[in-house]
Amino acid sequence: MFEQKFLRLDGFTKAERIGMTARVSEAINQAGAWITDFHLYSNILICINFEVPSTKLEKLAVFLQETGLHLSQESLEQLIPANDSTLTYKELVGTLQITFVHNEPDLLREVPAVPG
Repeated sequence: MFEQKFLRLDGFTKAERIGMTARVSEAINQAGAWITDFHLYSNILICINFEVPSTKLEKLAVFLQETGLHLSQESLEQLIPANDSTLTYKELVGTLQITFVHNEPDLLREVPAVPG
């Protein structure tokens, strides 16, 4: 029986942020998973919340790696179970944290003043 309930994936890339985010989004969709939310942290990091059927984990691993994203070993171990014959269908919730490695300054956004 498949015991895992929550996926915590992380990776890094030197690729351009907007393009990589689009490729990862497409990879998640192609694997049969779906994005439920995301959070941007300046131009350094994005955290994507997603849901995926347990039967699509290996497919997700392949599509994410095809984007050029370098997944950590722990992430790959979560996506590629040791014994495929024990997998049962289950909806899994997870996060994918992508760190963008670059020499650009922080992306500053002006926060509007709250009236009052």
